[in-house]
Amino acid sequence: MKEKSRPIACVTGASGLIGRRIVKLLLGREYAVRALSRRNDFAGGEIEVFGAGLESESVLADFLRGAQMLFHCAAEVRDQAKMREVNVRGTERLLRVAADAGIEYLCHFSSAAVTGKTREARVDESTPCHPRDLYEETKLAGENLAAEIARGCRVVILRPTEVVDHQRPGALALPRRGSPADRLKVFIQGGERTHVIHAADVAAAALFFVSYPLATPQCFLVSCDHEPLNTFAGLWALYSACRDNRPIDGIKPAPHLPPIFPHLLRRLWRGGGYRNDVRYSPRRLLSTGFSFPLGLVGAVRQVIRDQGGAAT
Repeated sequence: MKEKSRPIACVTGASGLIGRRIVKLLLGREYAVRALSRRNDFAGGEIEVFGAGLESESVLADFLRGAQMLFHCAAEVRDQAKMREVNVRGTERLLRVAADAGIEYLCHFSSAAVTGKTREARVDESTPCHPRDLYEETKLAGENLAAEIARGCRVVILRPTEVVDHQRPGALALPRRGSPADRLKVFIQGGERTHVIHAADVAAAALFFVSYPLATPQCFLVSCDHEPLNTFAGLWALYSACRDNRPIDGIKPAPHLPPIFPHLLRRLWRGGGYRNDVRYSPRRLLSTGFSFPLGLVGAVRQVIRDQGGAAT
């Protein structure tokens, strides 16, 4: 297939946890891929790399010229001084250039965290959002911009929960280390949700909607919280079984206190605290016909394999 006849897909934050997996999937489908990233750590010459951020409209115009789809993964998650500039103003700049470029499909990455503090035991896309900090506030603002500015194309907004892989294992680091401190944490917090979702599953959801009919901007939670073992104690037991190649049927979580105990401990220690037994429901996502390539069990096995363990 000649490059000039290949559809062009653009990915911001292309070196990140999700972005690099989207790039890989796009290349596998023979798209011409452009990556916007300050780090040029892409092997080979298959990708056209734009070594920049979201500051320059002229760079963004070159980046998006002639492209059909845009996956916006770039975000500032640590430096509060840069969050509003990147997550709001940078996103608005990108989306206005994308509208002028005639982008046909936009996948905008947000976060399940935009829901903020909630009393609901089950969160879905209709749950009111009450951001608690600047990151959550700016990511919610980015969602609103995507829905407003990019109305001329098909828009999907994805809200993943706690994205992990072997390099950033999140709660899976506890059973991997297995230290006494880790065991104590699991005993105390074992009934609380970890919200783990593998980056490969999030990337797969982004590609799934490329050919899915979207008449209006749509938002989807990307979560494995429907899995009963997606807790600290559940992941401990699941990781151990997968690492040791033991059967996982009927597996039970590691011994732990009820979730109310860590909540009360936080209240006594800090004078206040949250309850981490909230479930972010993927029902709407699954109702489209999407299925997770890995799921929770597959995520644990993939992390173990990538870390050099067994998990066959």
